[in-house]
Amino acid sequence: MKIKSIVIMLIFAGLIGLAFYSAQEEKEEPETVENTTDEDTGLKPGSKAHDFSLKTLDGKQIQLNDYRGKKVILNFWATWCPPCREEMPEMQKFYSDYKDKNVEILAVNLAYAETKKEKVGEFVEKYDLSFPIPLDEKNTTGKQYRAVSIPTSYFIDENGNITNFHIGPMDYEFMKAEIIKMNR
Repeated sequence: MKIKSIVIMLIFAGLIGLAFYSAQEEKEEPETVENTTDEDTGLKPGSKAHDFSLKTLDGKQIQLNDYRGKKVILNFWATWCPPCREEMPEMQKFYSDYKDKNVEILAVNLAYAETKKEKVGEFVEKYDLSFPIPLDEKNTTGKQYRAVSIPTSYFIDENGNITNFHIGPMDYEFMKAEIIKMNR
């Protein structure tokens, strides 16, 4: 009889937790994203990149579509991610060399997964990063781009089309090769 009572209590507690979780999800307002479906906008090479609107670390509102006409490396990362820390100096060096060559890096921090927002600013200072750092505080853009494993990067051409994606850290030569492919 005692085991049956414990099982019933556990099931009841689980249902309460599920109801609370569902109520919290409904209350949150999503960040602005373009209303598209995977039928017209996928995540594979050749498809249009999903537009999104996020605030950067310095409070500026940006949209992916604002970068049409440029080649974009869209990177998803977090401060606690060792491979992300590994690629950041390479990304900064690449950005310094290519920012005047019609190339932009948007390094979307998955801020919802950070323990403290201040860590992002400290990380940016530590690595002396100068490219835009949009903050995905509600995981809307990360979900859109299916950034489950990080770092995840998408290469987007001047017309807003995805040319490639990469899971894992990137180095300078890899980014250079991807940008060169876009020029063909």
